[in-house]
Amino acid sequence: MKKESIKLRKFSRKDIDRIMKIFSDEKVTNGIGITLSEKPPKITRKFEETWLKKTISNYRKKKPKEYNLAITLDNVLIGSIGINKIDYKNKSIEIGYWIGKDYWGKGFATKALKQFLDFINKKHKPKRVYGFAFTFNPGSKRVMEKCGFKLEGIRKCVKKGKGKFYDDYMLALVK
Repeated sequence: MKKESIKLRKFSRKDIDRIMKIFSDEKVTNGIGITLSEKPPKITRKFEETWLKKTISNYRKKKPKEYNLAITLDNVLIGSIGINKIDYKNKSIEIGYWIGKDYWGKGFATKALKQFLDFINKKHKPKRVYGFAFTFNPGSKRVMEKCGFKLEGIRKCVKKGKGKFYDDYMLALVK
């Protein structure tokens, strides 16, 4: 039986069709908070092309504000992983990721996060890496825990959407 291969790579403009396919599932976009809002942004091709263009332009910057890579399974895009809120002075980075619903629960996000942590440790040498997972998404919390993140707390009522407030877990990996 062939072993499935998770790899990270830079995004390219030709990834747009896969992104649109993955984001057509509201469970994915809810999980990262995009479609939870009372007036969520419409996930359009133009919206995602703008994100891709910004993502690709950040590859050329010496100190980008955010940096995202594609998660691939056997060379097929299945998600994204990245850092934002990069605080170069205090060596603190917020991490985030999403993965297509068909790939949930198979260890792919954990493998991608481990690879990405190796990458950012070499590139940025952060003292603190932190991330959030909505409390209705314990699988995302578990991904971070498997990679050494520790729960620092639950933030109450951090996102209002669909007539209610949502809480999230805050986890961090501190060196």
